[in-house]
Amino acid sequence: MTLTQVWGCLLIFTLIPILGAVCILPWGDRHPPRQLLGDCLLGIIVVLFTRYFFPYQSPWELISLLAFMMGRYWRTQDLAFAAVWGGLLLHDWQITPIVSFIGLVGLTVFRQIRLGIWAVLTLIFVALTIRHGAVPGYWVAAIALGGLLGWLSQQTTNSRQVWQIFRPESGFLSLDQRLSSPQVGQDAATLSQLKYLGYPVLPGWVLKPGDDFKRLVDLLKPSGDRPYMVRLSSEKVLPRFQIPTEQLTSPEALEVALVNGFSQTAVGKQALLVQAQPTVQWSGITYSRPPLPYKRQDPLTEVVRDFITPLVIGEGQFLLYYGLDSPQPLGGKPYANHPPLDILQEVAHLSRQLEHQQGSPQALEWCFTGQDIWILRVRPIYHLHPVWTREEIASHFPKPLSPLSASLLEVTAPGAIASIYDALWEGRENLQNIALISHHRGYSYLNRSFWERVCRRENFEFSDLQSRLGCLLFSFRHPLFCYRYLHWDWQWYPEFQQEAERLCYPLLKTIKMISRNDLSTLSLADLVQNVEQITEILELLLGYWLRGEVILWRRRLTTGLSHFLPPLPPKFQALNQLAVDIRGTLRTTGEPRQGAVEPFTRAALFAQLAELPDGEHLFGRLNQWLKEHGDGADFPWELAQRRWREDSGTIRQQLTDLVNQPRTAISPPDLSSAQRQLQQIYRQQEVVTGLCETFLAQLRWHFLAIAQIWQNQGYLEQPQDIFWLKLPEVKALINAPQSQEFSRLQLKIQYRRSQMNLNQEQGPPPEIIYGQLTTKEDVSSSCFLQKLQGQAVSSGSVIGRVHRCLPGERVMSWSPNDILVTTYIDEHFLEHLKEVSGIITTQGGMLSQGASLARQHQIPMVANVTMALELLQPGQWVRLDGRLGQVELLDPEALSTDAN
Repeated sequence: MTLTQVWGCLLIFTLIPILGAVCILPWGDRHPPRQLLGDCLLGIIVVLFTRYFFPYQSPWELISLLAFMMGRYWRTQDLAFAAVWGGLLLHDWQITPIVSFIGLVGLTVFRQIRLGIWAVLTLIFVALTIRHGAVPGYWVAAIALGGLLGWLSQQTTNSRQVWQIFRPESGFLSLDQRLSSPQVGQDAATLSQLKYLGYPVLPGWVLKPGDDFKRLVDLLKPSGDRPYMVRLSSEKVLPRFQIPTEQLTSPEALEVALVNGFSQTAVGKQALLVQAQPTVQWSGITYSRPPLPYKRQDPLTEVVRDFITPLVIGEGQFLLYYGLDSPQPLGGKPYANHPPLDILQEVAHLSRQLEHQQGSPQALEWCFTGQDIWILRVRPIYHLHPVWTREEIASHFPKPLSPLSASLLEVTAPGAIASIYDALWEGRENLQNIALISHHRGYSYLNRSFWERVCRRENFEFSDLQSRLGCLLFSFRHPLFCYRYLHWDWQWYPEFQQEAERLCYPLLKTIKMISRNDLSTLSLADLVQNVEQITEILELLLGYWLRGEVILWRRRLTTGLSHFLPPLPPKFQALNQLAVDIRGTLRTTGEPRQGAVEPFTRAALFAQLAELPDGEHLFGRLNQWLKEHGDGADFPWELAQRRWREDSGTIRQQLTDLVNQPRTAISPPDLSSAQRQLQQIYRQQEVVTGLCETFLAQLRWHFLAIAQIWQNQGYLEQPQDIFWLKLPEVKALINAPQSQEFSRLQLKIQYRRSQMNLNQEQGPPPEIIYGQLTTKEDVSSSCFLQKLQGQAVSSGSVIGRVHRCLPGERVMSWSPNDILVTTYIDEHFLEHLKEVSGIITTQGGMLSQGASLARQHQIPMVANVTMALELLQPGQWVRLDGRLGQVELLDPEALSTDAN
């Protein structure tokens, strides 16, 4: 052996294992083809490196591959089979591909992993040793590499992804493999992924349509000591309950379950999942987020003794716990017989882990054997979509809005947001049918799911834009987007000025000319026409205002002036100057301050000003200020709030505060170039805000004029009642003046006032809400005879007739006002579930599949009304409130036509 070969031996036994341990390509499981190709290239590099020291096709090439494989296994417990195959391909490019192809084609008949691995490896290395057996040491190197490769392939589970063409144990897929939804359905695929990641999942096998189920029965051999359960796994959402068939303790019972398990409805790929069934003490369903908009978004867990089937069906009454770190009974009253609280805490945290791993709220079905927690099923909570947040909107709309103001924002904001979206992303998505803003308890929420979907599609995160470096890197990654943004930024204020001159100012001039500053002289048709035009202008102005906010945010971030104090708006600078002059006048005249130490009260200040010689002049300046800026308000988008020119009390109080403590420095005297540019944008944004406030004031006064007409007609008690209606309702009443809805206006207004009072008692709103925020809302003028309390399951209120139908009974025809009253939601109700207006059950849980479908279809539902079947008679009128979990029995004699 030469000195060069000695160095080659040392490098093979030192450098090559390090290369196998360190050179791990970053694609991982996300791109298996890239990973396999990369490993093949690494194997080729190893062989080429060996040939620098040793002759062509020497046994040292096999030893180098062995060293590389050992380094990879030591680092990742993974089998570098692709690297070995790539190296063998270069080692003998004739034998390796031919023998591999013959072996793989022949072994697809057996389709078993263990036999497949050993047979293919044996075939390859036998062919190589026959061809190169004359080379000294070749037999030893080939047997060492082949034997070690075969042994390691049985030790590592990751190597199974290389053998995806095989099936384990008698040709059946198992949860030990990485399965896909189109292959075996969603449930089985999810469980296989979770088991691969190390989550506690029971052993399971998958029976696909066309597989020999008798062979699977013979393989499993169920008995009293080895029971099994069967569940359908479908690629798409099934129009049926997915209830496990449990306690299959004989081959005959398992065979029947397999025969009857498939769905006859064409719902895409499906398979049957067969799992070993353990002895269970407790079972439960845990939602990672509550199904109703609670104040806290903690997991909700429903628990039952023994196995989970009654809980899935909703047959019975169950324990309900709420919380993440220390789950407590939802009603506050402790249960006598309850599961271990540490188990509830563990499954609550497990549900949050699964939510993070899956990317959306998840429903976790689990069981506890007394020692271990096992995952039975994991599925998305479909009705908890989209996700709504107050994160970006709370600072602009901190208080709840009246129904009219909230509905105005819901009408104008989508168009304004769509204009920004179309400009930056060139209209890649139709936003007409997407709710971008909604309200809960009057508070405004943004659709976070929509923007997250946009970020995923455009391959960027908002967190990338939170620093100057992040913005710079983002510019390099998305140059076309940045070009569109810069053009959109530079053209913002010139475009606004053009639109204001073309549309806004002419409309204001026309309104004032027609009405002569008295809207009561306009007809209802003129008022309605003006309302339509003002609403369109507000949508336009809101788009420019949002555009200005985005530009200010970006400028503050990229210039490093995130803490720059914005200048006082010009209108408040004028008010501040008036306060300074009042303070100077008081000092000049020598008038003593109130108590010489205590600050002025509003009444004392204006009483003292009235006695001053210059008091009339100062009052004139204040009135002039109100004339110029009186269209504003503390919260301009709240139409129910009086404007400053209607009620100057707020401005007078603010003026008093400025007199007591005026702002002496309105802006810093010396500003940098970036600060001056930022200050200019603030002033331009103030112009947009002022024009928006003017049109909001005009819209308020137009609605009050319409309300005055309705008050004269006897429909409203006072004009301010119109703010308790929604904008679509106002338009519908205007378009149908003879509508019976006019008779229900006061009832609807009273109900919404009472709901607002209840909302205020609940404290601050949740920061994040999952699912649709709009629910049904029916009210009645009838006094209720009796109120039944149950478990709130699905939000919304509805009035209808009782339609009793028990599980197993034949479902007759339904009318639109029918409210289903039953013990629990049976599977045969599913076909008619969309036809009912509400659901009342005497049993059932909050997380059963029937309750989940009711929320998904937005059907109000109340469960656990224990006396419902005894007290509710067929045809009786009731009002169901799914938010409060109440059922009101209405008086049929006092029930007016509004219930219809």
